[in-house]
Amino acid sequence: MRRRTFLLGLAGLAAAACSGRASEPAVQLRVRTPDPSPAAAFYEPTPTPTPIPPPELVLSSTESSQAGAILVSVTGGVVRGTLRFLERQYALIQGARSLYTFVGIGILDPPGTHPLRVEVVLPNGSTGTLEAAIAVAPTEWEVDYVEFTPDQVATYLDPAVVRAEEARLAEVYAAETPRKLWDGPWLLPVDGPVTTHFGQQRSVNGGPPSGHHSGVDIGAPEGTPVVASNGGRVALAEPLAVRGNMVILDHGGGVLSGYGHLSGFAVSAGQAVSAGDLIGYVGNTGLSTGAHLHWEMSVHGILVDALRWVDGRNGF
Repeated sequence: MRRRTFLLGLAGLAAAACSGRASEPAVQLRVRTPDPSPAAAFYEPTPTPTPIPPPELVLSSTESSQAGAILVSVTGGVVRGTLRFLERQYALIQGARSLYTFVGIGILDPPGTHPLRVEVVLPNGSTGTLEAAIAVAPTEWEVDYVEFTPDQVATYLDPAVVRAEEARLAEVYAAETPRKLWDGPWLLPVDGPVTTHFGQQRSVNGGPPSGHHSGVDIGAPEGTPVVASNGGRVALAEPLAVRGNMVILDHGGGVLSGYGHLSGFAVSAGQAVSAGDLIGYVGNTGLSTGAHLHWEMSVHGILVDALRWVDGRNGF
């Protein structure tokens, strides 16, 4: 983890550490020795104001490839903040020891070095900006060659069916619950081999590669328990056309995880879950050629590689 500390170069920050503002005249103090009388016990020196700790910007990494994510935290005396990156902006939310948010790097986000800015507000109303540079590296996408039956193509790959499902998911993934619902490390929802990686392009029945796979496929026998990758609230538990039986968990702060092709549900919408809780069972529903779990992660509506949340590549 790379820690960067920035002292706000503003008069307001200096004012935050004392009782008056920089524009006010200095206060003249006179010290008087108290009378040695019984009343003297009630005389106490005025305590020195406690300085407000300067804001510190802490990043899980200053480098990421497409489909990665970065954890951005601001510690110190800050009451709220707004992050701006690649013409997107997110409000910071309160965590255990800092204000924070995650930044998702999308499949189509441009490679290169991009500025990340966090505008903060201090308890006395002063404002300032913390800055860092994020290097985004391109990802080489593999091609997955799949074979579907004519019935599967007609039923599940109809453009109208695909658009309707994407619109439903976009609505759910747009959730911005302003509180932290997850805690601790992220977990694999099921044990098994990765059969399809996030972002792979698809060649259907020998056709030209197109699109990008929206999740990670993990092979497992039908009926294998699927658990929550972290704590949260069930935002969706319903059958979808392409992804089959689908559960989506809202982890707070714009982070959600999805679990598709389930054979059955173990939770319902609105239910609170903890990391490792049973949420469903591996299946073969929807557009699928065999039993597996389709696992998605969304950060502020941007789909990212779920596997990087458990293997350390994101830096958290």
